[in-house]
Amino acid sequence: MHRSSSSALCLGRRVVLGGTLGALAACNTGIGARTGVIARPTATRVPIQFDGRFDDWTAVPLWSQAASSSGPLQQAWATDDPQWWYLSFSVRDSVSHSTMPGTLHVLIDADDNAHTGGMVFDAATGLAGVDVSLDLSRADKAQGDGVGVGAALRTVEVSGLGAYRSAYELGVVAFPTWSATRFELRIARGGALDGFARLGATVRARLVFESPGGTVAALPTARYVFATARDTSVTTTIVSAIPAKATGSVRVAQWNVSEGSFRSPANHAKLLAAVQPDVILLDEAYAETSNATLTDFFARPELAALGRWRFVYSRTGGRQHTVVATRDRDIRQAASMVRVEYPAGVLDSVRATAPSAAQHLFDIEAQAQLSSTGAWITIDGIATLFVPLDLQSGGFFRSPQDQLRVLQSRAIRAHIQREFASRATRGALVIAGDFNAIGSHESVYTLQQGLDVDASDLTLSDSWRLSERSLATWTDPKVGQFLPGRLDLTLYSDAVFERTGGFTFSSLDLTPAVAAALGITRETSAMTADHLIVVTDLRRKR
Repeated sequence: MHRSSSSALCLGRRVVLGGTLGALAACNTGIGARTGVIARPTATRVPIQFDGRFDDWTAVPLWSQAASSSGPLQQAWATDDPQWWYLSFSVRDSVSHSTMPGTLHVLIDADDNAHTGGMVFDAATGLAGVDVSLDLSRADKAQGDGVGVGAALRTVEVSGLGAYRSAYELGVVAFPTWSATRFELRIARGGALDGFARLGATVRARLVFESPGGTVAALPTARYVFATARDTSVTTTIVSAIPAKATGSVRVAQWNVSEGSFRSPANHAKLLAAVQPDVILLDEAYAETSNATLTDFFARPELAALGRWRFVYSRTGGRQHTVVATRDRDIRQAASMVRVEYPAGVLDSVRATAPSAAQHLFDIEAQAQLSSTGAWITIDGIATLFVPLDLQSGGFFRSPQDQLRVLQSRAIRAHIQREFASRATRGALVIAGDFNAIGSHESVYTLQQGLDVDASDLTLSDSWRLSERSLATWTDPKVGQFLPGRLDLTLYSDAVFERTGGFTFSSLDLTPAVAAALGITRETSAMTADHLIVVTDLRRKR
């Protein structure tokens, strides 16, 4: 993993809570951008994969660049395929694309005609002929001090940018989910909104950052000529079979079961059984989760048909618990992780620096403690500690929620190390759950660093959606405020295990016939949880 994604280049590694937003806003006030139109070079076609890494962008030519490095926006790149227009942009300071101290407007003139659409901002920092804007970190949902929340599309009206509309209408996805200095996004070429026609063969666009105080900074306007003919017949691929695991592999399935939904778990059982798991890690199991409720769950016909299930569950976590289960294997709860609790005083030390409105988060945590546990399962002769977790949701870079996620990961790490220290031999490790890393990347790296058998870092499993080139594990088109994101992660010991396969599963990825054979429909996943099942296949290295 790249540690740069967790570093605030302007603020440095240490930030005082409460001063973060002001410092970020101060970092993001430079304008320093040329005006005019840049002609787009011929696109170089490369398969863009939405993983938050940029090795697949190396052949894509620079599209727009700031005249000065003092402004918040630095550079932009663009390429296409028949279904999608892909953009990548870099910023000076590490931020999350959905929660910036201000709003990034991607202004698009869809027909390359300055006389249609409307003028947004002024000639120096805006664009004439704008048909639609993609707003990242939308201002109508600000969290305080001008930090926006989520993403939206806005068509242009007489008075300027219009109402906020779901970015799902144009299939928008942006990565990485956590804080970084470069991002990639896609926009459907065949999508259409009321008041906005499809992207034409040539478009003009401009990236404009609007700070909370109204200061506007922009990259130069750039024209883009599509290198491929638009084909709107297919934007995703549906599959006729769920991938089988390789010989000798163990299939690990991790899933946030969405608490309240799990109280009626018939669909949960069917969806889990569909991926044929050997080990299951669940998070957000409801507060009354018990031996009896889990016994009933794993006795459901779809799961019982796979084998005999044994399980353990967390005794901490308040209203949301975690579960580890395995079939036809023995399982033992880790003695050091029956209850996973914070070190004494650590919550108070951070609570004291938090704004009064956020202090209740720390009070809740002090009562509930951590939603995590640990279980030992032997995999091909290797004693392996499986650790499920569910970290704090919400917030933004260095917000109270973000700092709480770091505290949680440190506390879980301490329990893991205590468990390893109690054994004569260390054992392998798999950590999986809802990391909710929408702020800094530090909470993820805390649970990677040096925890493998050979003291190297744990490896993050890349489990791609079956239907598209994306690592998104969460999606919520019904509400539509947040773009699909990679919230659910699986870390594993690559010193002893090789990854032989994996995928992120939604019933929407299946043909109707395959879904029906599994006793579900293509809509079952969306009706059951907003998180998707993340599958990783592991096999002992030889």
